Amino acid sequence: MSGGASESASPPLVSVVVPCHNAERWLAECLASVAAQTYRPLELSLWDDASSDSSPAVVLDALPQLKDAGVRVTLGGSGFRSAEGQATADSNSEESASKPLGCGTAKNRAVLQSSGDFLCFLDADDVMRPRRVEAQLGLALARKGCVGAGCLVGSCIVREPCDAQPRYTAWLNSLTQEQLLLQRFKECTLAMPTWFCARAVFDAASGFLETGPGTPEDLDFLYRHVRSGGSLARVDEPLVMYRYHEKQQSHGVSANSIWALRVEELESGLLAHLESFSLWGAGRDGKRLYKSLRPASRQKVVAFLDVDPGKLAAGHYFDREHGEKVPIVEWKMASEAKFQPAIICVKSGLHSGFENNVASLGLQEGRQYWHFN
Repeated sequence: MSGGASESASPPLVSVVVPCHNAERWLAECLASVAAQTYRPLELSLWDDASSDSSPAVVLDALPQLKDAGVRVTLGGSGFRSAEGQATADSNSEESASKPLGCGTAKNRAVLQSSGDFLCFLDADDVMRPRRVEAQLGLALARKGCVGAGCLVGSCIVREPCDAQPRYTAWLNSLTQEQLLLQRFKECTLAMPTWFCARAVFDAASGFLETGPGTPEDLDFLYRHVRSGGSLARVDEPLVMYRYHEKQQSHGVSANSIWALRVEELESGLLAHLESFSLWGAGRDGKRLYKSLRPASRQKVVAFLDVDPGKLAAGHYFDREHGEKVPIVEWKMASEAKFQPAIICVKSGLHSGFENNVASLGLQEGRQYWHFN
């Protein structure tokens, strides 16, 4: 990846990185939010990933507004070429592609063509609040001296429409700073359109996977960042309006590939360092996790914890695939050391009384239990 400008006493250049594919419906609002940022110097680095709609024309229409606002513009990909800060349409661009290469490739190329010391990621269908760059840069600079691979900064979000995925939104916005790391096995604890980091953080993780549409490149990046010693932080303000719609590219990501990534991170980041553990939840997800584990990890499972009288009466779970029998005991046994830590496989907010049961035991997250679902 290309290097940014060298450090100096002047304010650092921030590049807003926008991958774009068929976003004509929302793109003007997205770009207007870039122009409205309170921070300067600012660059927009947009890469068009083989849009078949009028997205490139929308971008070109927005150039006067961006330049009047003092925003440097760098464009690339289908329909664009960049030369000395001037962007023009070019249907014969060398980088044009007949079909999209995926979010990971578009983000990497937008970063590669950018010049900022810091990177602010934004999806083409989302909108930033005016203080976003200012607020996240302040936190990133405050965390710049952290050891390891640096800090990946996010923010709280608002959804559009406001009733979209309420459990997911509530979970994201309620996480404590400590839980950004502790609950990473559930999902990305920082919504990708809110990411902000020094260029060195991006380079340390070697960018995003370029395996094409359907890749969970954000979750993979976050895990690699953490594994390399990187930290996570969040501005506790809703700095990004995160849009939910039927055409967003995240709908094309395979649920099985996300599951496999989560299991891999759980095993390498936690289970490999444990002598034993229990699985809290003998239902579908608990059994699926058990079957997904490597043999060495399955052998460490001392029991399933559950509340269901029928499962408790059975006394054990027999995994026919591996010929293994695992005891099923009452959930309250999670308070006993021999069943700790418990890996919670029960989805939050879906089972009446579950959160109260966990809280009643007075256990410490990150020591006596971890959330997987």
